[in-house]
Amino acid sequence: MSEARSNRITEMGELQLEVFERLSELGEGTVYDVLEAFPDGRRPKYTTALTVLRALEEKGLATHRRDGRTYVFAPVVSAGEVRRQLLRDVMQRVFGGSPRRLMAALLDDEAVTPDVVAELRAMLAEGANDDDNADR
Repeated sequence: MSEARSNRITEMGELQLEVFERLSELGEGTVYDVLEAFPDGRRPKYTTALTVLRALEEKGLATHRRDGRTYVFAPVVSAGEVRRQLLRDVMQRVFGGSPRRLMAALLDDEAVTPDVVAELRAMLAEGANDDDNADR
């Protein structure tokens, strides 16, 4: 991934991340498709979603094609790559680049149950690094 795209990912706001996640789940879709993927109480307005999708395009994270008069948007990078880049940024800025300090902070969270720890150990033993399938 280019340095410029990497910086664009770490500059994404919360709504941009949510819209990107929804678009990634769809694979491609219209603004209406993306809006339908949001839970009712959290659904942004049409113009807001369109503005965000255009911003993602400007950052090189999404693209669109025309289908008649309709724009169909698609992600250019995977949601997993976005997550990895954001995590790298947090690890660098907050934990001094130390994966050990990051993991220690995660494991110190009350939400990390013994079952989650067991799953993480199994993933480490398998050498799994596919975070697109890790949020079971």
